[in-house]
Amino acid sequence: MSTTVAPVFPPLRRDRRVQGWIFSSAVSEVGDVAWYVGLAWSAAQVTSPAGTGLVMGVGALPRALMLLYGGALADRLDARRTMILANLARIVVLASAAVVATMQGISLPLLLVVAILFGASDAIYTPAAGTMPRRMVRPEDLVSLAAAKQLASRLAVFAGAPLGGFLVAHGGLASVMLVDAVSFALIALALAFVVRPRVPQPASTGTSIRADLRAGFSYLRRDLQARTLVIAFFGLNLCVGPVIAVGLVQRTSQSGWGAGALGLFQACSGICAAVGAILAMRWRPNNAARAGMIVLILQAAACAAIGLTPRPGVFIAMGLIGFTAGLASAQLSGAFQQTIDPAYLGRTSSIVSLSDEALMPVAMVAFGALISLSGIGPACLLIGAIFGALMVYSAARLR
Repeated sequence: MSTTVAPVFPPLRRDRRVQGWIFSSAVSEVGDVAWYVGLAWSAAQVTSPAGTGLVMGVGALPRALMLLYGGALADRLDARRTMILANLARIVVLASAAVVATMQGISLPLLLVVAILFGASDAIYTPAAGTMPRRMVRPEDLVSLAAAKQLASRLAVFAGAPLGGFLVAHGGLASVMLVDAVSFALIALALAFVVRPRVPQPASTGTSIRADLRAGFSYLRRDLQARTLVIAFFGLNLCVGPVIAVGLVQRTSQSGWGAGALGLFQACSGICAAVGAILAMRWRPNNAARAGMIVLILQAAACAAIGLTPRPGVFIAMGLIGFTAGLASAQLSGAFQQTIDPAYLGRTSSIVSLSDEALMPVAMVAFGALISLSGIGPACLLIGAIFGALMVYSAARLR
């Protein structure tokens, strides 16, 4: 007669596995941010602006094409081993590219190949990583874990961007590649020896990857709570992203405030997002998903304000966007982990990621066209109203 030993979940502040997961992920993100800064700078030195845009955007294509496949693999295979293998693949790509760059110099074909291979690796790694929190901590700690990871991610961006600029200026792109490879090696080691899930992963029951994909979409059709969360994430990504990436730039340029103001707006948002993430670690509403959506109604109002208010108002709006992102994203991420059936977590995570990888470029082009037709004020007002209405609708559907 066999007995099942219940997993032991220590408090997060003493959980070495979770702390190792957060720290190694943050170090890896520092390397990633440094890499993208170095990649953009190097591309600008060897090709035209159009070529630079191609280098920075081409990686999204394999991500978009392979994300759903990666989600099905995450639900079928052991997620931890999948993540280790994906990181090893990244290390091989970066090390090989560093050798080629040192011997033959930086070229457009080299940058394109590396960007494409990185995109493919991300499509395998990201859905597998999305299944890990549910298997490592108690359900009531998922929001705190999401907030801690978000805070670490914000700090990583602050550290990674200047690091990338320093490395590419003094050691060239090869040095950035090697630093990023070391960061991937660190997280691979952490996954191999420290970060071990406490809850077993339920394997998918489909006879093939295609059958698993069909089952994933069927799950969303029949589960109202899961479908509502996915739709809310789509709205969050596709409404706020274009306002910050396109609308804020256009507002700053049209008002003659200068590039320095744009940087200050972004810094204000980042600092406030870190504050929101810290608060999210201690805020425990009864319904995390609904609380997050209600907070995001304020973010929708801030999106509208970017196109309508004077410069001080834009600072307030960007601070509010950052703060609500830090506070609400942790609630929604934790609720997502709690709500989604563990057997479908990889596939559902990949569907959410698809809104960033495949639909975000379309949303940005559409928002830019809307600004051309109506002006920055009406465009931001419309997108803010749509976003706010979607959050009200989604919150009302979550019981």
